[in-house]
Amino acid sequence: MLISQLHLAMLKAHNSFVDEARLAGVANDRVFDEAARQLQWHYQWIVLNEFLPSLVGQTLADEVLREGPQWFRPRHGGFIPLEFANAAYRYGHCQIRHRYQLNLYNDPVSLFPDLLGFRAVPRQHAVDWTLFFDAPGAAFAQRSKKIDGKLVRALIELPVAVTGECEIEDYHSLAVRDLQRGQGVGLPSGEAVARHIGIAPLTAKQVGLTSTGWYGETPLWYYILREADVCTDGHRLGPVGGRIVAEVLVGLIDADATSFRQSQQWRPRKILTEFLAL
Repeated sequence: MLISQLHLAMLKAHNSFVDEARLAGVANDRVFDEAARQLQWHYQWIVLNEFLPSLVGQTLADEVLREGPQWFRPRHGGFIPLEFANAAYRYGHCQIRHRYQLNLYNDPVSLFPDLLGFRAVPRQHAVDWTLFFDAPGAAFAQRSKKIDGKLVRALIELPVAVTGECEIEDYHSLAVRDLQRGQGVGLPSGEAVARHIGIAPLTAKQVGLTSTGWYGETPLWYYILREADVCTDGHRLGPVGGRIVAEVLVGLIDADATSFRQSQQWRPRKILTEFLAL
């Protein structure tokens, strides 16, 4: 239900850019293209200049933006590598909270069943985006969970409405699904990726799986969660996870010949909270 309202915010932003283009005298047959360009460029700018530094740290973000990716080399229009799609960018599952304050007029609600999608949004679940993104003149927005390798119970016991009927009870766990996805596509271990890019791997004690009877190398998804906890106290991704995410996001935008990075003179006219409030 949160995602559907974020989609709605994007639609409203697009329509606002349509209105701006018409007021600026853009020809009718070019209005859609101009609105789409402004929406895409603002979104890309937000991803690289607001989201990425908060996720991987300003130093790494600046390095990859300045020097380009070292390991990710997209060609022929770009692609999303498996290490990103099936491990590194799934860090967010660890940050999901059990309850969320959606607006100032109603009590916090639980993730499931209150925020299940596939239905109309009840009025009491309308999102006030200043509770999710810091905005000038407003109190600090609510924060995500730390990236600590632990998922809330709602994600370990996913409802049937999300998973469908499962003969095996463990398949209701998002953690199990994430681990299976990585295994199914043959992802390397976290330690193997660390060694490959010249970073000292976490120790077995830091990973913390030996107490469960696991003595092999660590699945990449879980390694990235533990790395964030060990290296940054869970506030952002560590060196392996951060490198994968930064290089893919920057690499994909740079591989787009129509991105804002191809126009050195362009600057955004709206900040993130204005963008969502359109």
